[in-house]
Amino acid sequence: MQRCQLSSRPLRVLLVLSLFSLPEMVSAAEKDELALALRQLDQVQSALERAKIVAVQDNSDGRFFFDYERATRDLKTMKQGIETYLEPSRAQPRDKGSLVGQYRKEQP
Repeated sequence: MQRCQLSSRPLRVLLVLSLFSLPEMVSAAEKDELALALRQLDQVQSALERAKIVAVQDNSDGRFFFDYERATRDLKTMKQGIETYLEPSRAQPRDKGSLVGQYRKEQP
């Protein structure tokens, strides 16, 4: 009785080729998620602009108010960082500075 043996060489080649394509699939998924994050940041910016209009119309004289300009700058910084990563002009994205994170100001 003779056994039929399949060569393992084609299987190894297929395995190696699939390992090389795995980073591309992961990279594509990461890029899709980052593109989604960019769209969501655009939505946050729109919501901030609407909230600013409402705040101006309310004309409240409270001691504290939301710093829309600072929040907008931070959103732009995040968007620029993601865009630079997605379409780099060099190997590594530059650090654009840190986010402020404090959006409450006291009235002068």
